[in-house]
Amino acid sequence: MANGYNNDSISIDSELIETIIGLNTKFKGSVKTDKVLRIDGEFEGEIESTAKVIVSETGKFKGTISCSELKLDGYVEGKATCAELLRIADIGVFCGDVVTKNIIMTEGSLLDGTCTMKTMRG
Repeated sequence: MANGYNNDSISIDSELIETIIGLNTKFKGSVKTDKVLRIDGEFEGEIESTAKVIVSETGKFKGTISCSELKLDGYVEGKATCAELLRIADIGVFCGDVVTKNIIMTEGSLLDGTCTMKTMRG
């Protein structure tokens, strides 16, 4: 695994990522997964994940996300429900409505919309 590759997944920044929307890729549709999903390109639609969703600094997402954790270095427009955490980096932009248990915003990050914080229990 010297190149970070094995038969099923890629390891980037110590994250085991099964699905990547590549830098020059535009995807429109729905994804349902229980593995980490990383967006480096453009994604429009719906994501339903029990794991982490990563939107890299080159990534753009428009639509609805339901996940355990959203790590945002790029741009998201729409609605998100994060069962555990929304983490917005200094270059991250979130426009829309989010419901989350916890939020971490780095100085310089942007949240334009509403944020509802609550425990995601029954």
